[in-house]
Amino acid sequence: MKKFYFPVMALATMLPLTASAGRPSLPPVDAPYERTDSLPSDTAGYWKQYNIGEVSVTATRKLVKSEIGKLSYDMTADDEAKTKNTLDMLRKVPMVSVDGQDNIRVKGSTSFKIYRNGHPDPSLDGTSASKILKSIPANTIKKIEVITDPGAKYDAEGTSVILNIVMKDNAGLQGIAGNVNAGFNTRGSIEPSASITAQKGPFTMAVNYGFSHRGKKGSENETYSDTYYGGNGESHSYVSYNGPVDVHYGNISASWEIDSLNLLSLSGGGWYVLPDLSGHYTSSRSYGHIGLSDSSLPSGYSYDGLLSTPDYKFYNFNGRMDFQHNTHLDGEVFTLSYMGVTTRQNQDMLHAYSNLLNVPFSYTGYSQRQHEKFFEHTVQADYVRPFGKNNKLEMGLKYINRSNKSNTQMIYTGDDTSNVYSLFDHTTQVGAAYLEWLGNFGAWNFRAGLRYEHSYMKASFPDGSSDGFSKRLNDWCPTASVQYRLRQADTFTATWSTNIRRPGIEYLNPARVETPTEITEGAPGLSSTRNQQFSLTWMHVGKNLTLSLSPSFFLSNNQITAVQGVQNGKTWTSYDNVNRERSFYTTAYVQTAPWKNASLSVDLGGGYHYYRNPNIGLSLDGWHANYNVNYRQKLPWRLSFNGGVGGSMGREPESVYSLGGNWFYHYLTLQRSFLKEDRLTVSLTAMSPFEHHGVWKQRTVQGDYTASSRTIYTSQSFALRLSWRFGTLKTRVKTVERSIDNNDVVGGIKQAGASRQ
Repeated sequence: MKKFYFPVMALATMLPLTASAGRPSLPPVDAPYERTDSLPSDTAGYWKQYNIGEVSVTATRKLVKSEIGKLSYDMTADDEAKTKNTLDMLRKVPMVSVDGQDNIRVKGSTSFKIYRNGHPDPSLDGTSASKILKSIPANTIKKIEVITDPGAKYDAEGTSVILNIVMKDNAGLQGIAGNVNAGFNTRGSIEPSASITAQKGPFTMAVNYGFSHRGKKGSENETYSDTYYGGNGESHSYVSYNGPVDVHYGNISASWEIDSLNLLSLSGGGWYVLPDLSGHYTSSRSYGHIGLSDSSLPSGYSYDGLLSTPDYKFYNFNGRMDFQHNTHLDGEVFTLSYMGVTTRQNQDMLHAYSNLLNVPFSYTGYSQRQHEKFFEHTVQADYVRPFGKNNKLEMGLKYINRSNKSNTQMIYTGDDTSNVYSLFDHTTQVGAAYLEWLGNFGAWNFRAGLRYEHSYMKASFPDGSSDGFSKRLNDWCPTASVQYRLRQADTFTATWSTNIRRPGIEYLNPARVETPTEITEGAPGLSSTRNQQFSLTWMHVGKNLTLSLSPSFFLSNNQITAVQGVQNGKTWTSYDNVNRERSFYTTAYVQTAPWKNASLSVDLGGGYHYYRNPNIGLSLDGWHANYNVNYRQKLPWRLSFNGGVGGSMGREPESVYSLGGNWFYHYLTLQRSFLKEDRLTVSLTAMSPFEHHGVWKQRTVQGDYTASSRTIYTSQSFALRLSWRFGTLKTRVKTVERSIDNNDVVGGIKQAGASRQ
C-alpha cells in the first residue's frame, strides 16, 4: 500500500462539493502547500492522509497500423505470439486467410509473395512455404506487413500483394541472446527451433535453425475422385496417403557497420524437404469404363495401384550481399546488392499395378523421373534522394539471369514404345529500370512511378527433340497512389497499379507425361501476363476501435491458364495465354476491446470472380466469402485465453472449368508465462477440437469432361508449445534499406503456393 498526502479540496475537479456555513475560505491557488502540523487550526481539517491500493493504468495496444500502400500487424502487441508459430498468427492478420490445408490467401487470392525484412527470402518460396512458416516461432517477429500497393520498385516484378515478415530489431546494447522453442501435437508433429544473436563492436551475427517433423497421423488423407467423359466413359479412383515429412530450414546473417555512413550485410540460408521414404507407399484403387462413341458399350475395367518414392530431394539455398552508403544529406542512400539462388527438385517414383481387368493401357507400371534445376543471379542498384521537406525520388537499375533445366523420363513396364525422354533448358535475362516520386504535403501523400523491363527468353532442347526458339518482350508498368488523412484517426487511399507475370518451367516444359488416367504437357511458347488493379482503402484507428474497408477491382486479358480436354479416353492438360479475368473483392477488418482485458478482431473478405476463355467460348463466375474471428481474454493467475474460428462459403471459380472448395477451422488456446521477465511461456492449443476430420472438395463443372474430388484430412490436434528466452542482447543484424526483390515467376519450382494465373 502506498501513502499519498493531498488536500481534500483537490478532489473538487472530480466530485461535486456543497459549501458549509462557517467554513473558512480556501487558501489562494498559488499558496504553497505545507504539512498539516504547521497549518492554522481552522484549515488543518482540509488536509487528510489516505491509504489507497495500487493504481494501474490500462490501455489497448493497436495491433494494426495503416500507411500508404500497406497495413501492418504488430506481433509484439499480441501475447498469443509468444508461443504460436508464424502460420498460426497469419490467421489474425487483416486480409490474410489460412485454410484447413494450410493454403494461404491474401485478399482472397493465392497470387502473392512472401518477403523477409523488405526483400524476398527464397527460403520462403516453393510449395513448402507453409511448412516453413509453421516452423518459425512468432515471437521472433516484430510485425507482418500486407503490402497491397508495392509501387514501381516492385510492381513489374509480378505481384500486386506482398507479405513482408519483419524480424525483431531490439536495438541498443551489446551481448548475446537467444530463443529456444519446442512444439508437440497429437498428430505426431514435432517442431523444435533455436536462434541466437551476438554483437561485438560494429559486428553483429544471427543464426537460426528449425526442424519440423510431420508424422503419419498429421499427413493422413484420402481422396475420392470421379470423372465423366461426356458419354464416352467414366473413371473413379481412391487414393490413400500417409507419408511423414521432415522440413529443415536455417539462416545465418551478419553485418559490419564500417562507419556511420557505410554498412555491409551478408546472409545465406535455405530449406530442405525430406520425406520419410522407408516403407512408405501410396495405395490407390481405380475403376471405370471407356467407350469409343456415345453408342458403343464400353468394357468395364479396374486395377489397383501402389506408388513408392525411392528418391526425393527438394531444397532451396540462397546467398545475399548488400552494401549501403548514406551521404551527409539526411535520407540520401545508395545501395548495391547481389543475390544468388538455386532450387532443385529431384523426384523418382515407381508405379506398380495389379489385379488388372480390361485396363485401357498396355503396361503394368512405370517409373517416372522428374529432375528440375533452377539458378538465378541478380544485381541491383538503388538510389534514394530527398528534395526539400516534402519530396523524395527513388530510382534503380536491375539485371536478372535466370536458368531452368528439366530432365523428364517416363519408362513403361511392358510397353517400350510409350517411353518418354525429354531434356529442356530455358533461360531468361531481364534488364529493368524504375523511377518513383513520393510527396508528403500535410494531410496528403502521393506516390507515382514508372518501371520499364526488357526480357529475353530462350529455349533449347539438348536432346534434339525439337528446335529451339527465343522471344523478346518489352513492358512499361506505371503505378500511382494518393492518401488523404481526414484527421489523425482516418485515412483514405486510392491506388492504381500494373504488373506482369512470367511463366516458370512447370508451364514451359514441353515434355508429355502420360499416366493411365491423364496427360499433361507444357507450352514453351508462353509469354508474360499483364495485370491491372484498382483499389480504395479507408482506415480508422481510434482509441478502442480499429476499422478498415478496402474494395478492389482486378483485370487481365492474357493470363496463363490451364487448357483442358480429352485425348484417348484420358484427361489432357496444357497451358496458354488465353484467360480473361474480371474480379471484384472487398476486405473488412474490425479490432476492438469490448471490455476490460479483452480483445476481439474480425476479418471479412468477399468478392466476385469472372473468368473467360474466348478461344473455346467458355466462361465461369461466382461469389465467395471468407471470415476469421479471434478473441483474447486475460484471466486470473496470469493466464490468457485465446479462441478463433474461420472459414469460407460460396462458389469460387478457379478457372473457366472448375470451382474450388470451402474450408472451416476453429481453435482454443490457454497460455501462461513463468520466470522473471516472462522468459518461459507455455501454451496448450486445441485445433478443431470439435471436428476430427476436414473435407476439401473441388469440381470441374464444364468442358470436355466433368469431375469431382473429395479429400478427407485429419484436422483435429492437441498441442503443447514452449518458448524460452535467454541472454540480454538488445541489438539486431542491421539490414540495408533497399535490396533485391524477384517475384515475377508463375508456374515454376520457385512458386510460393498455387498461384492464381
